[in-house]
Amino acid sequence: MDFVLEKWQTGYLDDFIKSTNDPHLSDNLCENLPYPMDVAFAAEYIRGRMLNNEQHQVCRAIVVDGRIAGGIDVLMGSGLFSKSAEISVWIAKDYRGQGLGTDVIKHMCRFVFENYDVIRIEGHPYSSHKPAIAALKKSGFIHEGTVHSAIFKGGSTYDYEIYAMINDPTR
Repeated sequence: MDFVLEKWQTGYLDDFIKSTNDPHLSDNLCENLPYPMDVAFAAEYIRGRMLNNEQHQVCRAIVVDGRIAGGIDVLMGSGLFSKSAEISVWIAKDYRGQGLGTDVIKHMCRFVFENYDVIRIEGHPYSSHKPAIAALKKSGFIHEGTVHSAIFKGGSTYDYEIYAMINDPTR
């Protein structure tokens, strides 16, 4: 599937609301996307990504045929973790199951490794979120472990997995 990764724009607001007004996203993301999606939250979400100077975080809208198909962020580490980053991605309901997440993750990882002083990118999907785990594996991420009862959301605790891609020529 052809896609482009674009910087967020205010013109994406309506598409973002439609794409994220999905209980599956809210249930499966560590990020707190509300369901139903709130217009004020959506506007602030996009605004925050537009104001980002990309020194510590890269945020992109996934655009297919001029429509929002998802979003991807990479947060750079600091201090002892300055050579590491964390990736998160969400795909809108109409675009799931078509390999888009895998392709976007591969593309963004190449971009980060080429443009930032990072040698490690981690993904942290819920243990129960099999499509996210599959996308990370297909993108070349390796499973490093499970973190038990680490997330508290909606009155319940959840496990998450640690997947990593290493781009270190010294290894």
